[in-house]
Amino acid sequence: MRKAEKNEPRVRINLVLRGEPAEWLISWRKRGLVSSYADAVIQALRALHEKIVEQDLKALQVRNLNRINEDTW
Repeated sequence: MRKAEKNEPRVRINLVLRGEPAEWLISWRKRGLVSSYADAVIQALRALHEKIVEQDLKALQVRNLNRINEDTW
């Protein structure tokens, strides 16, 4: 892992996962889908971020379409 730059945002996460999320991580690591639990958390956050950005873009498109439809009436 690269050394964090001075002005780069940083967050420390210290948690214990139980149940189904813990099973997912164990399974993903055994299957080689993630190299570590930290890697799994980073990948999950990236996937969540992509999904949120996609939802935000769709909401913006709907808003723009509604605005266009209102203007044409």
